[in-house]
Amino acid sequence: MLNLIEPVITREKESIELDIEQLYAGGLEIIRNLSSQVWTDYNVHDPGITLLEVLCYALTDLSYRAALPVADLLATEEDNASTMAEKFFTARQILPNRPVTELDYRKLLIDLQGVKNAWLKPASITYYADLPHARLFDTNPLTAEPPLTDTHASGIKPVELCGVYDVLIDFMEDVTTALERDEIIDSVRETLQDNRNLCEDFASIGMVDSAEFVVCGEIELTTDADPVAVNAQLLFELQDYMAPAPRNYSLTEMLTRRKADGGHYPVDEIFNGPALNSGFIPDDELSKAELKTQLRLSDVINIIMDIPGVRAIKKLVINRSGQAVPVTDVWLINVPPGKKALLNIAGSRLIFYKQSIPILPESNQVAEQYQQRVAAARQLLEAQNQEDLAIPLGRYRSPHAYHSLRHDLPAVYGVGPAGLPPGGDATRLAKAQQLKGYLLFFEQLLANYLAQLAHVGDLFATEPTLQRTYFYQAVNGFADWQALYNLPEGTTLVDAMEATVEDKPALVERRQRFLNHLIARFAESFTEYASVMATAFHISDSQLIQHKCQVLNNYPAISSNRGQAYNYSLQDDDALWNSDNVSGLEQRLAHLLDIKNYRRRNLSEIAYDIYAELDATPTDEFRFRIRHRETAQILLSSSTRYETEEDALTEMYQAIALASARENYQRKVASNGTHYFNIIDATSEVVARRIEYFETLEAMELAIDELITYLQTHYNDEGMYVIENLLLRPEQEGEPMLPICVDVNCEQCSDLDPYSYRLHIILPAYGARFSNSHFRQFAESVIRAEVPAHILPKVCWISREDMAALEGLYRSWVSLKSGRTNANRTTILTNFIDQLYRVKNVYPPEQLGDCSSDSKFILGSASLGSFSPATDDDQ
Repeated sequence: MLNLIEPVITREKESIELDIEQLYAGGLEIIRNLSSQVWTDYNVHDPGITLLEVLCYALTDLSYRAALPVADLLATEEDNASTMAEKFFTARQILPNRPVTELDYRKLLIDLQGVKNAWLKPASITYYADLPHARLFDTNPLTAEPPLTDTHASGIKPVELCGVYDVLIDFMEDVTTALERDEIIDSVRETLQDNRNLCEDFASIGMVDSAEFVVCGEIELTTDADPVAVNAQLLFELQDYMAPAPRNYSLTEMLTRRKADGGHYPVDEIFNGPALNSGFIPDDELSKAELKTQLRLSDVINIIMDIPGVRAIKKLVINRSGQAVPVTDVWLINVPPGKKALLNIAGSRLIFYKQSIPILPESNQVAEQYQQRVAAARQLLEAQNQEDLAIPLGRYRSPHAYHSLRHDLPAVYGVGPAGLPPGGDATRLAKAQQLKGYLLFFEQLLANYLAQLAHVGDLFATEPTLQRTYFYQAVNGFADWQALYNLPEGTTLVDAMEATVEDKPALVERRQRFLNHLIARFAESFTEYASVMATAFHISDSQLIQHKCQVLNNYPAISSNRGQAYNYSLQDDDALWNSDNVSGLEQRLAHLLDIKNYRRRNLSEIAYDIYAELDATPTDEFRFRIRHRETAQILLSSSTRYETEEDALTEMYQAIALASARENYQRKVASNGTHYFNIIDATSEVVARRIEYFETLEAMELAIDELITYLQTHYNDEGMYVIENLLLRPEQEGEPMLPICVDVNCEQCSDLDPYSYRLHIILPAYGARFSNSHFRQFAESVIRAEVPAHILPKVCWISREDMAALEGLYRSWVSLKSGRTNANRTTILTNFIDQLYRVKNVYPPEQLGDCSSDSKFILGSASLGSFSPATDDDQ
């Protein structure tokens, strides 16, 4: 029978790099195979064998350092902790996310001061679709007085709104006043708004209703029991049984805690969910703290019997407070749905006995000890505990330190620190020099490898200015090393090596690979983006590297906030317009698409600030210059002077638009060999210039990249509006409803609910890169991929005219939604909805050609242009 062995990849491999005897044996075998015809003396006295031994020893030293823990290789000699904190995200920084599920929101609210428990329930909001008239009403139009429609009842279909929740709060027991409760509810509302998900909202925040119960019983105590302490503990534990509070745990407790199946909690699961201020709340703790539907007398008996000092229970009854009729089943008492079971301490009656003698604990003392337990429990739940896993700190091992292997060769070779013995002739000197040169090849490989090990942290660094991926060090730890290199006068060894180690293409290619590796670890990819940008906009490698570094450095926020909505409750000016108060989706898309400015602002026109300035000349002419808003450096100046201020402004706007694209730069070399650049238009006319000269081409290209980034950040018409349909629902009687789509012949095609999980994403079709059809297709694919899967987006690329009409109405609505103004609510909402549903997609125009043309016209990707027949000149 044929024995087939299945090939497998094993973790265990044969390793000889740390075994000098195996290395020596392997090297000797290679020597025999290569040189057995001319060399047969392989004994230890032979110089070649001596060199083999020394090289094997050097390889084991190199292998030992390469096998050091990564933490040791990344360690620095000084300020190691700060350096590691700059290179890595901690678990608390990168693993938590904004609340997504109901349990996440409960954890976030329970973490607030004064909140014992919290629940989210879907709010009951029903709209009514009038199918024959394709209208939506917020009340049943048939029951209104008079009826709002002449449609028969069969033509009215109820529409249940999704994504709106009612929040119920259970306060800590020592929160007793209305003022305290109002302050906590304000804190809850603020927290919910700060962490609201896209296409979700909160209808109401209230206190959970209570159903009071009384406990009556007779309990036998041990002779040494303290009746006051037993009574206080009994009341405390019964209250905790009826309305339990989820327990929080420290990081140490979570790492040692076991799951139901006996397994440990992994770190990523411990930090999953929102980052809390008071430790960690596992999901199973929340399941234990749901509103009870039944109270079991057997559970209560077990709780009481576990209290120290309780010997026996003679009698025990649980009943609804104020209910004269006893419960039908004393062992199973129902709790009204949606209500919290609450122990009525004042109405309960407990009698304690010691050796059949009744004992009545002092009620004031019982109340005092009970409150002490309540306060201690609250302190335990609300103690600030923002624990994090420390970044492992290695021990600095000087991995770059290289000790020349010449020091391990016999002194008679004359290549060590002492050099040749006295009296050596020229032939002996030449042989020593020849051996030094031979050994230098191997030594340089070893030394460079150690230098590379010492810079592992730089290889995976996310600083865009890093200009090295191959590292080296000079081998100069032997006598007369200068003579061996024979360097030209005025050239240092470092200069000579720098020119040969790594050129620009190799640096860029390797930097891209390292950054792509880091990005892939976050399950992201920039391959398609890089391809589109390189093809359509000739983006430079340094700009692409800078973009990737920016994404990596901001990834905790880009990742965790991806489903977060904007906080519509903020009323300050900087939270409404020209504001960073936008959704996490907008911020993430801006980073992925390299939109420099994601602020909510006017998109129909660029806002030019005082740093784009005009100057009047002594001859009553005008010129423009653009300054850096932080350094005041002049970035661009006009190439000529203009007769009117309007002409200068027009040319300045054009210069900024042209300078934002790389293809509009004219690179020049001055007569003295320095470099400079101009900004040119489509006719190659210079419209602006940079009055600065650069020593090298690389320095000029870096300045161009910095200028493009600056202009795209501060003078860019790229951006977007993410508008949640759910927030457009009517809040007062008579406010407009969103339009609906009704297909009476095909119910599956109808869209009767325009509010639930719907988004409008408005983008300027005229934007700097958005007018390019390839980038626009790529951007739309990214948008649709990044929108949460349960949300249906409507992506609109609109004209400048539509944008100008929409943004003014949008700005008014943002202010209205925040509550800052309530004037003309109906008018503002009506006009905004009308314009929002009126705007249309604008496609780049394409020119039609004849049948022999290779140009393609794709429906839905371009607007229909005109046909241009071929002329004689075209033939």
